[in-house]
Amino acid sequence: MEANTFDDIRPYNDAELREALTHIMQWELIPQILKFIYPQTPVEESMLRLRNVQTVKELQTTFMYDAICQIVKNTSQGFSCSGFDYIRKQKPCLYISNHRDITLDAFLLQMELIRRKYETSYIVFGNNLMETPLLRDLFLSNKLIQMERGGGNPRAFYRSLQHLSQYLHSLIVEQHESVWIAQKNGRSKDGVDSTAPAIIKMLTLGSDGPAAETLAELNIIPVAVSYEWDPCDLLKAHELYQRAHGGYHKVEGEDTNSVTTGIIGPKGHIHLSIGKPLSSAEINTDGDLADHIAAVLDQRIQKLYKLMPTNYLAYDLLTGANQHRQHYSAEVKNQFLQRMNQLPEGECQRIFMEMYANPVFSARK
Repeated sequence: MEANTFDDIRPYNDAELREALTHIMQWELIPQILKFIYPQTPVEESMLRLRNVQTVKELQTTFMYDAICQIVKNTSQGFSCSGFDYIRKQKPCLYISNHRDITLDAFLLQMELIRRKYETSYIVFGNNLMETPLLRDLFLSNKLIQMERGGGNPRAFYRSLQHLSQYLHSLIVEQHESVWIAQKNGRSKDGVDSTAPAIIKMLTLGSDGPAAETLAELNIIPVAVSYEWDPCDLLKAHELYQRAHGGYHKVEGEDTNSVTTGIIGPKGHIHLSIGKPLSSAEINTDGDLADHIAAVLDQRIQKLYKLMPTNYLAYDLLTGANQHRQHYSAEVKNQFLQRMNQLPEGECQRIFMEMYANPVFSARK
């Protein structure tokens, strides 16, 4: 393929980073952001340091890494991870992850990869998040790949998915780079981590070989991120209620608001779980391959999910059984009820409880 084959969806390279940083540094909020990342450093010094960044790797291992660390420090009650022994530095992979927060799910993994001196991965994001030129520059400066979100001409959409799949295959198999992708388009708003077979079908389009062999070449590793508190839980409950009653319409700036809320909102404890790569036996099947792989990933990701006190509490509130009361405190219960009571009584509050309880229902299956 020609060198510029994927220019329409790829992130910025080192040569393009300088112009992007020039645009980013003109943003009026940059001084506040730099003060958040480096509270003990004069803003002018941080600005000079940012201005002198030369490569994407340098940007990620300094500013991006420090920013995610500060977010975790200031908005969570601790971060833990497990399963990193399954990642081989010399063997690129496709991380397929559950999706709870628009940006942090992928960037928490990048933070831990950097801390352990692994190479960061590319990240597949919906192009709907490129709402402003600034967000576009920020995302494309951090190895984000643009994915079409559907709509319009079906044939054109299929070609865009095939194009993306070919790029992912090129990155992993030929360029030996790892990639992160969510298990479905959009976040899990109801707390059910399910894989869209369409994502698996898309991944098989990147090669002319048999579909099972194409997937095996990607070295698929399941990932689960768990948050004790979802900063966007009230927003999600409102949306699910409105969708159920036919009254939901996405407004301009809604995705940006969700990005911001997810970053600055309290999260309690956060856990990142890395699973064992899918084996050849798990990939091969006599049935529908996409449905089969989606079911395998569902099972693996749901097992990797770390149940939190809020999950157990919500399950007990819904069932009235109180069988998990040893897993949560009276303080957590009070916080949960106070947050839930910000929603209208009835169905909207039930949706809120189900959002937190569904991981327990999934685990009990």
